[in-house]
This record gives sequence, C-alpha cells and structure tokens, in this order.
Amino acid sequence: MTPIPAMGDIESPLVTAVLVCWNHERFVRSAVLSALHQTYAYIQLIVFDNGSTDGSRIELESLCKEYGFTLICQGNVGLVRALNMALALAAGRYFAILSTDDVWLSEKTAKQVAFLEANPDVHLVSGQVDGIDAEGRPAARHQLERPGEATFADLMSLGCYVYGPTIMCRVQTLREFGGFDESMRIEDYSLALRFTHAGRRVVVLPDDLTLYRSHGKNWTARSIDSEVAEIGRRFRQTAEYASFYRHHFPLEFWRLVKNGHKLRALKVLWSEPVPWTWINVGRGLVRMLIPYTLIRMVRKFIGKNSSGEPVG
Repeated sequence: MTPIPAMGDIESPLVTAVLVCWNHERFVRSAVLSALHQTYAYIQLIVFDNGSTDGSRIELESLCKEYGFTLICQGNVGLVRALNMALALAAGRYFAILSTDDVWLSEKTAKQVAFLEANPDVHLVSGQVDGIDAEGRPAARHQLERPGEATFADLMSLGCYVYGPTIMCRVQTLREFGGFDESMRIEDYSLALRFTHAGRRVVVLPDDLTLYRSHGKNWTARSIDSEVAEIGRRFRQTAEYASFYRHHFPLEFWRLVKNGHKLRALKVLWSEPVPWTWINVGRGLVRMLIPYTLIRMVRKFIGKNSSGEPVG
C-alpha cells in the first residue's frame, strides 16, 4: 500500500505490518485482507511466503496483484529470520506482526498507534486474543489475561501474556536491540523479556485485537518445552530465573525419571531450581531407588487384596 505520511496538521505515522506464511493456503486470504482492511490507512504491508508447499504462494501472488503490497517468496528461513528481513525493509515508525492463519480485528492498528503516540515512553504494546476454529467460527482460547504494565518479574513467573499476533512495537527500539533474537524460536516471549529486562516499558491492552485460529496444525499444538527452555537460559543469572523454571517445568524431574532418563534427571536436580515437591522430586526419587517391576508387583498385590481375592 502506498503510505500517506501526514493528514492536515496531525501526523499519521506509518505502520510496517509483516505477515509470514508457511502452508496456510486455507487461511492466508483472510489474514492478508484483515491487514489491508484496517480502519487505520497508513500501512506498509510486507508479506513473506516461507517456502510453502501448498497453494499459499499462488494465493498470495493473486492478492499482491490485486492490492499491490510487497511480497517476498523464498525458502523457509524460519519466522524470526523473516521478521528481521522485514525490519531491514521497514519504513514505518511502528512494527506489527501476524501469522497468516490468524486475523487482525479491524481497529487493532488504530488503537495501538493512538496508544503509542500518547505514551512515548512505551516501547511495545499488545492486547488480547479471541479464538476461532479452522472455519472461522468462535472457539475457546485459553490464555492468561493480564492487562496493564507487563514486568520482567511477572513474565518470568507467570509465562507469556504478550501475544505475538497482537504486538506492535517501535521500529527504532527494535533496531536498537538488533532486531529479533534469531537464536530463539518463540518471538513474542523472547522479545517481551528482552525489552522488560532492559527497562523498556511493555503494556498489554484489555482490548481484543486478534483472532487466533486453532486448526490442529498450529506450530504450538506440539510441546514447545525446548523452545521455552532456550528463552529461560538467556536469563539464567537473574534472580527471577527460579520462578521461570518452576512455573514452566514443575514436574521436570519426575518426567525425566518416568521416561527412563535418570542421569539427565540427576543433572537437572543438580543444576536447575527444581521444585522439591512430593509429586516431582519425592516420587521421582522413589522411582529411581526402587525398581519399577517391584512397584508394579506391589500395585498388583494391593489391587488383588482390595478386591477380596485370595493373595498367595
């Protein structure tokens, strides 16, 4: 879209909106149109196709021909790398991101620009998400709603409530931080922690800004424990790391022992702030010290005895 730099005496800052697609043929049109049909007009739209193997690229090329935004088709370099490529091209004052299986509500950009313009000491603003299913029907979306100032301590102890598809941040601040951290695969949590740890203000609006689509093939539908652990290790030397670990991995010792990784479990027990609870360390140590075959025999014995059957 052609940016319009000003309207009368009131400056209307340009927003760089970045959409990244990978095999979202069914949903990409809705996502792109939601960015194009914002009530706020001054948007530089950059769309990436990250090596889609379905019909996403054909759909995007058709949309690009119709609406005239920047389209970059490339191999799958990953979401975070694509965002940094977009940052290098960004002409806007503000930077917003959207996966092409989600949808922006029409007033998202206007609300966030107004907030950032009125609060020059805020560097990142996000909001709430509603849920939809693959067909666009309302669906449950379990999320932590915590509007207001987001602090480093809360983000470490409660988890991420600064949701990627609702984020808008200052381009200048992003560039000062060297862009998104490409060693991390979760862009929103990592960015919010980096900003707040460095003393930059992050605010979560109470408004619903984005429709998050659950369709069974979401990247976060699988376990993302390893990605979360990557983020935490960056802040290992902080006082808040213990609360981070205990929030995200409350049963890690037990899980490792149960799956037969006893040496790894002992290393975790030695090196991490593991919660010393019965259901985690207590039963984990019991499982390590007593052969599981013996535990099964005892359970079988107790089961037979309680049923009234003769034992022995």
